[in-house]
Amino acid sequence: MSCPQDVMMHGAFNRFLLHFGDDDIKDVLSRMQGADGVLVVADDPEADANMRVFNADGCEAEQCGNGLRCVALHLVRNQLVQGPGLRIKTLAGTHECVVREDCNEVSVLLSTPKISSEVHKDFPHLQIIDMGNPNAVYWTEEDPLEMRKKWGETICNHPSFANGMNVHFARKDEKQFATCASWERGVGPTHASGTGGASVFVASGTTEQYFVSSVGGTLHYTYTDEGAVVMAGPASYM
Repeated sequence: MSCPQDVMMHGAFNRFLLHFGDDDIKDVLSRMQGADGVLVVADDPEADANMRVFNADGCEAEQCGNGLRCVALHLVRNQLVQGPGLRIKTLAGTHECVVREDCNEVSVLLSTPKISSEVHKDFPHLQIIDMGNPNAVYWTEEDPLEMRKKWGETICNHPSFANGMNVHFARKDEKQFATCASWERGVGPTHASGTGGASVFVASGTTEQYFVSSVGGTLHYTYTDEGAVVMAGPASYM
């Protein structure tokens, strides 16, 4: 897949550098201009594109919900794929995306969630949910931003999580609405998290459409008939 230059984008102000070359990842990370991560996009024999996700610290992540929306929008807007629908492969699987160019919104078929029955000995109220990457939801009635400041780094880097943990502090505002603040592996506090919002949706127990708001904006979620999560939200250039 050929693209003339790297481009900076954001999904709900979760910021990424999209790279279409084969440069050494350390060199690419040095150019990321304060972004949360690098998305390396390439051709794939089984999908329209392949997306690798590297966090700000250089570690590779399994997938990224906000990043998928950015890549999908860029490929469609630059006519690197035909039509509004495309399939993007990540380490967590292949995701079907549909781009609405009229409003810069992208829907993404995420994976079927796996809810852990494990009870964490230090944080028994955590709900651990695998969305193709590890997520933990911490429900609170307090300000999620203050709870993130207090506990985010501690939980993310807890020794019991060998590969780290994306942790999301969520407050139920109404039946179908929640406010969330995320602390992500290899990054720290972020403006939003696509798979984090998905894990909050799953942890809420609802089967209806659900809205998760963060500092960066609002994402909405539904289930397919097969139990996979569909995420929809904005993507834009910086």
